[in-house]
Amino acid sequence: MTRIEIGIPGEARRGILSPEAFAVLKSSAGKADPFLEQALRTGDYAALRAMPPQDQDLTVEPIEETELLAKGSHGEIPVTLYRAAGPPGTRPALVYLHGGGFRMGSRRSTEHSMRLLAQYSSAAVFSVEYRLAPEHRFPCATDDAWNALRWVYRHAAELDVDRARILIGGDSAGGNLAAACARRDRNMRTGILKGQLLVYPVLSQCEPALPGYHFSAGDYEICEEQKQLIQAAVFSLKNTMDGFRLYTKTAAEDRSPDASPLLDGSFSGLPPTWIFCAEFDSLTQQAKAYAAQLAAAGGRVCLTVYRGMHHGFMNRLGQYPQAALLHREMADVLRRSM
Repeated sequence: MTRIEIGIPGEARRGILSPEAFAVLKSSAGKADPFLEQALRTGDYAALRAMPPQDQDLTVEPIEETELLAKGSHGEIPVTLYRAAGPPGTRPALVYLHGGGFRMGSRRSTEHSMRLLAQYSSAAVFSVEYRLAPEHRFPCATDDAWNALRWVYRHAAELDVDRARILIGGDSAGGNLAAACARRDRNMRTGILKGQLLVYPVLSQCEPALPGYHFSAGDYEICEEQKQLIQAAVFSLKNTMDGFRLYTKTAAEDRSPDASPLLDGSFSGLPPTWIFCAEFDSLTQQAKAYAAQLAAAGGRVCLTVYRGMHHGFMNRLGQYPQAALLHREMADVLRRSM
């Protein structure tokens, strides 16, 4: 297993937030995802689902956007294809699942990320609009993600995609769906995926009782002057996940590997995996355990931790330097498959 640590630009001290992250969390009382917490309290998901992207479009090249409808077992699945200008011919593809705690988010909320990935990588980037809870609970989103992936694979020729170079990715809840699709691809022997790119993924719907997994405040190196703010960010998401069933309906579903890929009985045969984590994120402990399981099973895995970052930093383009760097790192993976 390859482990990489990305430091805070211009900062040698450890256990602190980046200046930009410190300002954001201080203004939000340390809550890494205040929008999700607000929706859970009020039940008003419609307003937050319609929110425009909260970051900036950093692309400097024209990006072609095409609206598509993938055919799924439960109806049509809206998909947006992002493609930068380039020579004719087939390209590698990334099928991407947005985050949002299984209850929020949309293709629109990640459009700046998808555009930038398309520019940096020259790959075909497919952003999937999967069904959301609580209206559509497990396994609806997982099924939509899987059906969209299979649709891209089956229609690769007409989409100018090289079907031998298809990867799947997602952030947070979307990372969960991506990992579940990789598991289905292996179990069903469909041979679709060349790799998976997971950004601070949700890998278990419940507290895992597994060797190699541990979570406590002591797992984090935190400077004393920022302790209260950082611990609030770390525990905010974990307390939300512990207090609500965001996607599943029952304890049995919590433990299903389709909902909790970290609880799989076998980790062999999964595709090469790149995991990108935030230093101050409760989900980083799940990611470390998942990476260790993949490596122990002989899989190729790279785990990158961004110091000074909290959950959700991918969607801070134009605000956090690490957000743009993350997109470059993901694009590098896609380019290496070209």
